[in-house]
This record gives sequence, C-alpha cells and structure tokens, in this order.
Amino acid sequence: MEKNGCMAYREGLQSGVRKQLGFAFKDISEHLPGAFIIYRADRKNDELFYANNEFLHMSGYKDIDELFRLTKKSFRNLIREDEQQQIESSIWEQIDSGNENDYIHFHLRKADGTYLSVLDHGRIVDSQQHGRVFYVLFMDWEDMYIRYNKILKDKMKDKNAYIK
Repeated sequence: MEKNGCMAYREGLQSGVRKQLGFAFKDISEHLPGAFIIYRADRKNDELFYANNEFLHMSGYKDIDELFRLTKKSFRNLIREDEQQQIESSIWEQIDSGNENDYIHFHLRKADGTYLSVLDHGRIVDSQQHGRVFYVLFMDWEDMYIRYNKILKDKMKDKNAYIK
C-alpha cells in the first residue's frame, strides 16, 4: 500500500533489490574498473554524450568540456585519421550482422595529439532519452597484452610442470 508517496515494507521487496537501488549511476561509472564513453549510434551523427573519469584520465583530457571541445563531440575524432573509415565500417558491419556487441582495436587520439593503442568493446542499446546509443569500454592494448601474456606464460609453465 502507498501512503503519502511512500511504499510500505513488504516481504516481497527482497534485500537484493533494495541494495541495488542504493547505487547511483555516478557512483558506478566513477568506480567501475574501466574507461568508458556513451555516444549516439548513428552513421552520420556520432555525438559523444558521456565519458567517465577513467576514460578522461586514460586519454589525457582534463575534463568532459575539453573532450567535447577537442573532438567536436564526435566519436570519429577519437580515432586516428588513417583508421577512421575502416574502424567505423567494422563497427557497423558487426552491428548489421545482428550482433549487439562489437570489438575493435584502434589508436585512440589523446588530448595532447598522441595515440594510445586500445581495445574497444561496444554495445548498441536503445535509450529512452537518446535513441540508439553505443556504450563503449576501452582497455589499453599494450597494458592488457603485457598482463595477459605474463598470465598465459605462467599458466603454460604450470601446465608443463604438471605434464612432466
């Protein structure tokens, strides 16, 4: 029952649901261990909507305003020029073939004009407020390679020791 806009406690309202409601988007986006952006999923208008602090830090932008200004609010302008066409084609090819997710490797343009090799994992989503958008996670390609290569080497050593 509702009284004065409040819902009375019910046994059916599980503690898990109550705990989930306690996390605000800002909390999650700033503490999630990953860099991400949200941008419009439109071939002609790829307007940037959001970037978390981890993305700003990774790419060297001091704040969202600087990101928007230097990229003219376009995802395309985060991609190294000689890769733009190929990367955009690859993203849309993956989406057009029925995938919700796309995976690409490219050189991300940083605030200072240098480039960072990244793995981009995007997902296309229908947003009530913005229409079709991409949520995109970025991982530093070289950092990932170094870490996972070491893990794989260690696993191979363990496996080889076990086989002998």
